[in-house]
Amino acid sequence: MIGGLGLASFGGRQSIGHLLFLLASFLTACYTVAIRRSRIDGLHAAAIAAVASLLLYLPVYVAFFAKGLSRVPVSDLAFQALYQGVLTAAISLALYGRAIHLLGASNAAAFVALGPIMATLMAIPVLGEWPSQMAWAAILIIATGVYLASGAPLPATRPRASAPHP
Repeated sequence: MIGGLGLASFGGRQSIGHLLFLLASFLTACYTVAIRRSRIDGLHAAAIAAVASLLLYLPVYVAFFAKGLSRVPVSDLAFQALYQGVLTAAISLALYGRAIHLLGASNAAAFVALGPIMATLMAIPVLGEWPSQMAWAAILIIATGVYLASGAPLPATRPRASAPHP
């Protein structure tokens, strides 16, 4: 629903963001399937992803953005490296890899969709922000999709009683 509204403005600067979002979704799906097929544990997969990210991102960062890095206190750099590098990236990837092994690739990927729902619901008590009607509709659609994708049982329908034959 929200994606359809975003595609209505296709052609503007937002199109780059939409395409990057689709690319990120595709790469996440590839990562999920690769973890499942290779049967490596989540910690090993997180280590591979962290090293690959370091090798790909660090040269680009140093070449284009490192000029202001010398002005940043070392304690801030260490905090950001710990928080974003270890907590956010490594631990979340390790736990996601574990979820893939426990739940399977499809179910683990379905549960990732609950992240925006949790963030939206946490914004109510933490920030005092209430979701719009569109956001509530999206929450309902996403939750239903996760429920169905996880293989949860649907309500059983009772067969209709047929009319007696004379």
